[in-house]
Amino acid sequence: MISRHRLLITDRFDAQALAHLQAHPRLDVKVSATPLPTTDELLGTQALLIRSRTKITTELLAQAPDLQVIITSTSGFDHIDLQATTARKIDVMFTPDANSASAAELTWALVLACARRLPEAGRAIKAGDWARERLIGHELEGKTYGIIGLGRIGRKVARFAQAFGMTVLAYDPYCEDAHFQQAGATRSGLDELLRQADVVSLHVPLTPETRPLLHAAHLTLMSPHAILVNTSRGQAIDENALIEALQDRRLGAVGLDVFAREPLTRSSQLLAFPHVVLSPHLGATTMAAFTKSSREAAEKAIAYLERKEIRDRLPGDAPWLTRGFQKTRD
Repeated sequence: MISRHRLLITDRFDAQALAHLQAHPRLDVKVSATPLPTTDELLGTQALLIRSRTKITTELLAQAPDLQVIITSTSGFDHIDLQATTARKIDVMFTPDANSASAAELTWALVLACARRLPEAGRAIKAGDWARERLIGHELEGKTYGIIGLGRIGRKVARFAQAFGMTVLAYDPYCEDAHFQQAGATRSGLDELLRQADVVSLHVPLTPETRPLLHAAHLTLMSPHAILVNTSRGQAIDENALIEALQDRRLGAVGLDVFAREPLTRSSQLLAFPHVVLSPHLGATTMAAFTKSSREAAEKAIAYLERKEIRDRLPGDAPWLTRGFQKTRD
């Protein structure tokens, strides 16, 4: 009899990718009813395919004594306790390429919405208000774009900015000079970038070094006409400091897809500002990103269970990740 590997999927998954896994002769594929798998579902499971709604904790791992590998169909990984998985010698992988186009495109959508005040314009016209003189926007051509985090998403955003005729500055202490050259970006210190940029966007993972990355002092460096966009993680910006800056009109506009606490509560002060554009963590919410991340996770699961092959390991060897992970262990 052929031995079979038990694989548990805990969240939404592309139908074709699921069918591909189910057709594999050596896989016993189960789908959890909710993102929080039960003890019975975890018992005997060797491979776990998750998204961000499944929180990997010491308590969950204790219910999965046979677990060998976890694959998250996301580019973020702050829902996984990497200290706990390392202690258990469980391999962890993620899918960092799958949603980079979707996240970069959403970033640019927020930039344009802020620059041209599109949400305010939509509300005005629906209310029968055609007073265009109150909706004067900003032209991007000839301005300076500042990118914080020149990874997969940041590099795509850099190309968008160049297509709009913008000068691109970037801050990323872990990137080689070659990455800046390929992206057409000039390397900059963080403070200098904030002082010079007309538009700033964040593209950083959530690590001890980026929780938060932008403090109150950083926001004071920015032009009162600048646009700030965050599609990475809400905790990368000190949200209380951001609210104070908005109250003092020290920022031209802000576009946020992520928040310190999600879902954003109805009592959040961020809802009160007309020059703040909000979206409910939609960076990876496209069919293309969903399909790519599911299929990539499926292939990684098969390669691991058949050949112990690992790609995009967490915590991995990237300097920013290794350094941040070491800080959590120290």
